[in-house]
Amino acid sequence: MIGLISGVFWETWEILKDASVFLIFGFLLAGALAVLVPKGLLVRLVGTGQVRSVLWASVLGAPLPLCSCGVLPTALGLRKQGATPGATVAFLVATPETGADSISLTYALTDPVMTVFRPIAGVATAIAAGLATNLFGVPRPRPGTPLPPQGADFRLSSQAIQGDFDNHDHGHAADLQSKTNAGAPGGTAAIDVARRVIRYAFVELLDDVSYWLVLGIILSAVATVALPTELFNGIWGGGIASMVLMLILGVPLYTCASSSTPMAAALALKGLSPGAALVFLLAGPATNIGGLVVLLKVLGRRAVAVYLTAVVTLTLAAGLALNAIYHAWALDPRATFGTAPEFVPNPVKTAGALALIGLLIHSMRRTPVPGEWIWLRDKTVALTGNFLTPRRLIPAALAAAVVLWLGSGLFIVGPGEVGLRLRFGSIVAADLVPGLHGRSPWPFESDRIITTDQARRLEFGIPPQPTREAAIRAQVRGRLAFGSNPAPEPVATRGIWFQKETPAEDSFLLTGDGNLIELRSAAQYRVKSALDYAYEIAEPDALVHSTILAALRGVVATHAIDAVYTTARAEIEREAHEAAQAMLDRYRAGIEILSVRLLYDHPPTEVHDAFRDVASAQEDKLRTVNLANVFAVEKVNQAKGEAAAMTEGALAFSEQRIAGAQAGADAFALRLDAYRNAPELTKFRLQLETLEDVLPGVRKFVRPGTEDVKDFDMWLLQPLGTTQNR
Repeated sequence: MIGLISGVFWETWEILKDASVFLIFGFLLAGALAVLVPKGLLVRLVGTGQVRSVLWASVLGAPLPLCSCGVLPTALGLRKQGATPGATVAFLVATPETGADSISLTYALTDPVMTVFRPIAGVATAIAAGLATNLFGVPRPRPGTPLPPQGADFRLSSQAIQGDFDNHDHGHAADLQSKTNAGAPGGTAAIDVARRVIRYAFVELLDDVSYWLVLGIILSAVATVALPTELFNGIWGGGIASMVLMLILGVPLYTCASSSTPMAAALALKGLSPGAALVFLLAGPATNIGGLVVLLKVLGRRAVAVYLTAVVTLTLAAGLALNAIYHAWALDPRATFGTAPEFVPNPVKTAGALALIGLLIHSMRRTPVPGEWIWLRDKTVALTGNFLTPRRLIPAALAAAVVLWLGSGLFIVGPGEVGLRLRFGSIVAADLVPGLHGRSPWPFESDRIITTDQARRLEFGIPPQPTREAAIRAQVRGRLAFGSNPAPEPVATRGIWFQKETPAEDSFLLTGDGNLIELRSAAQYRVKSALDYAYEIAEPDALVHSTILAALRGVVATHAIDAVYTTARAEIEREAHEAAQAMLDRYRAGIEILSVRLLYDHPPTEVHDAFRDVASAQEDKLRTVNLANVFAVEKVNQAKGEAAAMTEGALAFSEQRIAGAQAGADAFALRLDAYRNAPELTKFRLQLETLEDVLPGVRKFVRPGTEDVKDFDMWLLQPLGTTQNR
C-alpha cells in the first residue's frame, strides 16, 4: 500500500511536469481571449436566425475560457438576451468542450491528432445539437405569441439556477466582457490589459477549475498506477462497447474539460481506444445532471431530449471516426500520447510544475470547496447516519494511516527470489526464503528483494532500439508534406529485401592480425549471491556489459580474422566466458555467466567489398590448384594404365609365340613319326595339304596315274552331305 501511494505521488509529479508548461500557456491564452473579445459580440450574433445563430454560437463559444459550471449562467444569460434555443444549446456544448486551456492540456498529454480532432468534433457536436434543437426541439410559436423580453440583465447569479447542488458559486457572477472597458488608474493601456489578462487567467479562471484540475490529475495518476495494462483488452478497449461505457460515465457526472483530459489520457495509455477517450472528453463537459435540470426548466423536456440525442449521436460518430483515422494511419495512442513534453527541456518542465503547484495551492486557499463536493459529503453523511462527520473522519483517517504504516512492514518474497532485511541501512538478514515476512515499518527498517533464478540477457554490437521520441520524429520525417507530390507506386518485385542496420560502437573489435571485425554477440547471466549483487556493485548490468566486452576484446585479439570467421568460434566463446567469469569473481559481483554466444561476425561495411574480393581470389586459387591436381592425377593414372596394358600385351605375345613354337614343334614331331611309318603316303598327304593352303576355296581334282589306280584310297574324297567335293 505504501508503494502504491508513493507511486501515485510520483506519477502525479510526472503529470504535472508534462502538463504545466502547456497548461500555463493555455490559461494565458484563455485570459487574453476573455479580455480582448468585444463586449456584447455574442448577444448581437446569436439572437437571430435558426442556422446563423447556431453557427456563431458554436464558433465563438469554442475558444472562450468558461468551464462546465461557468458556461451555464452565461448561456442562460444569452437566452434571456434573446438568443435562440439552438444557439443557447450550441454555446452550452462548444464552450466547455474546447477551451484554450483544455486544448493546450490535450496537446501536452495526448498527441496532435487528438488535439486537432477534439475541437473539430466539439464544434460539430455543438452545431448538430443546436440545429436539432431549433428544428425539432422547440415548437413553432403560434401567431400573436409575444417574444421573450429583450434587454434583461446579461448577468445571472449562479444561486438563481441551483439544481441539486448547494453553494455552486464559482465566481461567474461578474460580467467578463465588461472588463475590456475598465481602465487601470496610473498605468498604460498595455500594462492594464496584461494585468487583467493575468488576473483572469490565474485568479478567476484558475479558481473555477483548481479543485477539479487537482482531482483529475490525482485520478489519472491513480489510474496509471493501479489499473492493470490488460484492463481494456477485448471489447472494453475498442469498439462501440467502450464508447457506450464512456457515455454512461460521462453524461451524468460533472467533469471539467481540463480535469477530464488527464483522466482520458491515462485510460488511453492503459489500452482504451482514442475514440472512447474522445467520447469521454466530449460528453463529460457538455452534460451533467445539474445542467440538465436547469435546461429542463428553461427549454423544456422536448428540447433537452433532442439536445441529449444529438450530443450522444455526434459523440459516438466522432469516436468512430477518430478510431478510423488512427487505424488508417497505423497509430497507437500508447506510443504517441504524451510525446509533446519530450521536446521541452527538463528544467523548464520542473520550473513549470513548481509554478503550477504554487498557483493551485494559492487558488485552493482563497476558493471555497465546490458545491458538488459539499453535496456529496452531505449525502454521504446522511446515508451513513452521521457516522462520517468531520469530527469523526479525522481520527478515522489517522487510524487508517497508522494501520497502513504498520502494514507496510509486511512483504512477500516470491519463488526464485531472495529477501534482504535492513535496519537503518545495516543488513539484519540476507537470506530470506520465499514466503511472507515482517519487519519494522519505515523508516526503521526496509527490505530489498533480489531475483536469483531469472536469466538476464545482454547484447553486444546490436543497434539499440530507438526511443519513442526518435521513432516519432522518424515517422514524421517519413510522411509527405501537404501539397507535395505523392511518392511513385512501388514496383512489385520478387525476392528478399535487406537493409543493413547501423552497427553499434561496441561491435568493432581488433583481431590478432591487425584487422577490424564487426562482431555481435549475446550473453546470459544470473544472480549467484544476492548479498554481493546488492551491495558489492553499484550498476550490475553496466559491470557485466563492460566485463564481457573486455573479455571478448582480449580473446579476439589473440586470433586471426580468418579463424574468427571459421574454426575458432567455439574456442572464442569458451575463452570469453571463462575470462569474464574470472573477472566478476575477482570483483565479488555475485553474478554467474551462463553463456556467451557469437551471433554475427563480418568485416566492417567500409571494407566488406575488399574482403569479398580477397575471399574470391582465394577461392579462385584453390579452384585452380584443385583442377591442376585433378589433371595430374588423371594423366598419371592414364600413363600407368597404358604402361600396364603394354606390359600385359608383351607378356601375352611372348606366351603366344612360345605356345605357337611349341605347337609347331609338336606337329613336326608327329609328321616325322608319320613319315617314318609311311613315307610315300605322308609325302602325298603333305602335297595335298599344301595345295589346300595355297589354293583355298578352289575346287581341286586329284587324279592318280594308271599305275596307281589299284592303290587309290577313297578316304581322300569329300564326305557325303557336304557343300564342296574334293
